[in-house]
Amino acid sequence: MPLKKQPSNANEIAIYDEALIYQRGEYWQMRMWLAKEKKYARFSLRTRNRDTAEAKAKKYYHELMAQQLAGKTYFSMTAKQAVEDYIKQRTVDMEAGLIVKGRLGTIKTHLEHWLKFIGKDTKIKEMERTDCENYFHHRTKNKKKLPVSRTTVLNEQSTINAMMLRLHQRGESYIEAFDFKKLGKIDTGDERTRRNTLPSHVKFNQFDTLVR
Repeated sequence: MPLKKQPSNANEIAIYDEALIYQRGEYWQMRMWLAKEKKYARFSLRTRNRDTAEAKAKKYYHELMAQQLAGKTYFSMTAKQAVEDYIKQRTVDMEAGLIVKGRLGTIKTHLEHWLKFIGKDTKIKEMERTDCENYFHHRTKNKKKLPVSRTTVLNEQSTINAMMLRLHQRGESYIEAFDFKKLGKIDTGDERTRRNTLPSHVKFNQFDTLVR
C-alpha cells in the first residue's frame, strides 16, 4: 500500500513503500503502515542522526514485514482483552455442547485469579515464559483462613496455558505457555521423624542410608 502521506520536506524520508521517518524535535521517528492490521506502527528511532535513523528504519521495516508475513501482529492485546476473547470462545464451546456451564464458570474464575496476578493492562506480546513462575506463591500466600490447594492451582495453571496456546496459534502471543514452577511433593519431615523413632541401636551413615 502506498504511503498515506508523501514526504513534504527534508525532515521526512520515505522508507520503501509503506514507511516514513520524520523528525520531531531533535529525534527521528518512524511511521509504517501495516496493511493487515490497517493501522500505523509509530515509534521513536531514538537517534538525532539522519543516516542512523534511516539505517534503523530499514532494519525495523524488514523485521515488521517478516512478522506480518509470518502471520504475527504488531499491536498487542492486553491480558484483559485476551481473557475476554478466550471466554467468548469457550462460551461458544458451551453452546455447542463441548463443555458444560459449570466448566465455563470455573474457567472464568481461574482467569480472574490470573488477571489479578499478571495485571489486566499487561501486553500479551511483552510476556515471557517465566512471568508466572511465582504464581503458586501468589495464590497461596496469606490464605490461612481460606487455603488454596495445590490441585486448584494446578488446574488454574492448566487453564491459563490453554488460553496462551490459543493466543500463540492465532499470532497474538510469542509464547505458547508459561513455565510454572513444578509443584512437587511437600517435605513434611516424615523421614526425619521416622528415623528419630527407630531403636537407638539403628543408625544412619553420612549418606542417610540405613546401617544394619
